Amino acid sequence: MQKPIVILLSLGLAALAFTRLRRNKPALFSNLNGWQKLLGLVAVVMTMIILLNPEFLALGLLGDSAIFDMLALALSVQMLVSVQWVWHHISRSFVQTMRWVGIPSPGFRYLLAISTVAITNTFSELQKLLHRISS
Repeated sequence: MQKPIVILLSLGLAALAFTRLRRNKPALFSNLNGWQKLLGLVAVVMTMIILLNPEFLALGLLGDSAIFDMLALALSVQMLVSVQWVWHHISRSFVQTMRWVGIPSPGFRYLLAISTVAITNTFSELQKLLHRISS
């Protein structure tokens, strides 16, 4: 008796979400490709199947702990994206601060170091050549 109520409730919530999605068109889903939307739909369907019948083995891959595995995967991906976002913003602000202070970019410093060595070696060889010519 309880399963039909849960099924009807979940279908009603899915229909409500679908109508709101069509009305609002959030920017979150507009940048997804077709295959990304398809994989999201497959994940939602598998999650609903597991929630309705936890003993169901979908394709032999999903079992009782599949919802927790999917949750752990989602949390790890979310943490990875957050760490990458923080690292990107910290590194960009560090580079901007160094440029504001007046420290040149690493490429420019490398070019200065190499050109200094090249000019020093050139003048050293010129001095040796002039010393040999004068003596």
